[in-house]
Amino acid sequence: MAATELSSAALLGIVYYALCSSIMLVINKVTISLIPLPGLVFCIQFLTTFLAIVVGKASGLLKVDDLTMNKTKQFAPYVVAFVLSIYCNGKVLQYCNVETLITFRACSPLAVSILDWVFLGREFPALRSMLALIGVVIGAVGYVLCDSEFQLRGVSAYGWVSLYLVVIIFEMTYAKHMVSSVKFDSVIWGSVLYTNALAAGPMMMLGFGSGELSQVSEVSWSVGGLAMLVLCSVLGICMNWSGWNCRSQISAAAYTLLGVACKLISVLLNVLIWDKHASALGIFWLIVCLLSSIFYRQAP
Repeated sequence: MAATELSSAALLGIVYYALCSSIMLVINKVTISLIPLPGLVFCIQFLTTFLAIVVGKASGLLKVDDLTMNKTKQFAPYVVAFVLSIYCNGKVLQYCNVETLITFRACSPLAVSILDWVFLGREFPALRSMLALIGVVIGAVGYVLCDSEFQLRGVSAYGWVSLYLVVIIFEMTYAKHMVSSVKFDSVIWGSVLYTNALAAGPMMMLGFGSGELSQVSEVSWSVGGLAMLVLCSVLGICMNWSGWNCRSQISAAAYTLLGVACKLISVLLNVLIWDKHASALGIFWLIVCLLSSIFYRQAP
C-alpha cells in the first residue's frame, strides 16, 4: 500500500484503524481470559455500540440512517458471517494464544486478493504483491510447525481458528461489496448501526447455545474483569467506526492485509503484559508474516 497512492483521509483512517485494531485484540484476550464467556462479552460490546449510536442520533450529535427492512435484508448475509467470525475469534482467544490467531489471519489476504479480482473488479495482484502474500503464507506455515499445540494435537488443535479463517475471508470480501452497494446517507455510522443492531441477537443465541448461560454462575466476577469488560465495550465503538471508515477507502485485500500488519503492536503488547504467548521461534515466523505484508501494494 504505497503512501503516494492514498489520500490524506485514507492515511488517517489507516492509522486510526491500526491503533484500534492492535489494542483491541489484546484487550479482548485479557477480557475473555478473566470472563471466559466470549458470546456474552461480544454481545455486550455490540449492545454498547448500538446504544451509543442511538443516543448520539437522538441528541443530534450523529447523522445516522434509520433501520429499514430493505437494508436489513441486504445486510443479513454479511451479519451472519460477521457474527460467526467474531464468535470464532473469541473461542480462539479462549483456547489459544494471540499469535496463533494473528498467524492464521495473515493467510487471508491471499484468498481475499483473488476474490477482489474475481468479484469486485480489482486487477490481479502484481508479482511483487503476490510474492509478499506468499511470504506471509510461508511465515504462517513456519509458525504452525513450531507451535507446541500443533506438535501435541496436530491439525485438531486448529479447529476454531481454521473455521475463523474461512469465515473472515468471506466477511472481508463481502463487507467491501456492502459498503459500495448499499445506499446510506451516512455510510460509516449507518454500517456500524446495522452491523451491531443485527449482530447482538444472533451472538446472544450462539452464547446460549454453547452453554454460556449455565456458566455465568461459575465465573469469578472480579473488579478487574468487569473493568476490562467496560473498557473493551467502549473501545468497540472506536473499532467499529475505524473499521468501516477504513474499509470504505481502500481495497478489501489491502484492508485485510492492514489488519494483519498492525497486529505487530498486538504481539509486542501481548509479550509485555504476560507469559501467554508463543515461543521465540514462533514469534520469529510471525514477524516474517508481518514483514512480508509490508511489500504488498494495492491493486488498481
